[in-house]
Amino acid sequence: MALRKLDRDQLGMYCWFFSVVTVLSMAGVVSWLSLTPKNPGFRVSDARFPDSRNHSMHLNVSVPNNSIIFDLEISNPNKRMGIYYSGINLALFSGGGVVGTNSIPAFYQGYRNTTLFQILIHASQQFWQATNAGKVDFMVRVETAVKFRIIKWKTKLHQISYEEQFRDVNISLNRTVSGGNYAEAKLQNASKVRVGG
Repeated sequence: MALRKLDRDQLGMYCWFFSVVTVLSMAGVVSWLSLTPKNPGFRVSDARFPDSRNHSMHLNVSVPNNSIIFDLEISNPNKRMGIYYSGINLALFSGGGVVGTNSIPAFYQGYRNTTLFQILIHASQQFWQATNAGKVDFMVRVETAVKFRIIKWKTKLHQISYEEQFRDVNISLNRTVSGGNYAEAKLQNASKVRVGG
């Protein structure tokens, strides 16, 4: 009789212990999932080949004739997690090589936020010679390093690279754009982010 009572007591204790471990494990998984940052989203929403007279006042800079203006949208999809960008580098590729670059200084982006930048790139003569042939293909590469701010601490620095292809773009003599598409956008080197550090 005493042996049966002891077995029931042990069984009850094991069940209680198992329940506590299960609840704590589930709470840990939910906390971990809610604190795992998502990488920012990048999108080149527009590319313009401006006439210097029309755009110099809008951008508050003088726009040389060899310039291209890119609208870069950067979105932070995280809830309650800000992102520190160490600076963003843009490179314009055409014909297998870099034909222009520019950068954005370091900045902080709040959570659930989308920021729009207008970035001016002075393209090389090589690029403009390619446009004289009619349709032109080019690619924009965005590179940055980010830290995520989670409550009061920051993650380690994570490298992110994004590319967007522009294919069959027609640029007329007066620099108006027609046709083309913005296909083949892809995020690269955006490894899973680990919290801590």
